[in-house]
Amino acid sequence: MKSFLEEYGLVVVAAIIIGLFIAFASPFGNSIKTYITSTVDNFAESSQSAITGSMNGTGGGQEAE
Repeated sequence: MKSFLEEYGLVVVAAIIIGLFIAFASPFGNSIKTYITSTVDNFAESSQSAITGSMNGTGGGQEAE
């Protein structure tokens, strides 16, 4: 019996810890999703501004002669 608990006790403890991680992560899922989405959107907007040469819609790019 002692060897059984030594072998499978670790599995039970690991399953409990993983369950707790899942339980605590669920409420934060939407806030993390919103943060990542806004960060990617800001990066995409900055990248597009760098490509077109405009800054905040002011048209700060080089003009053709």
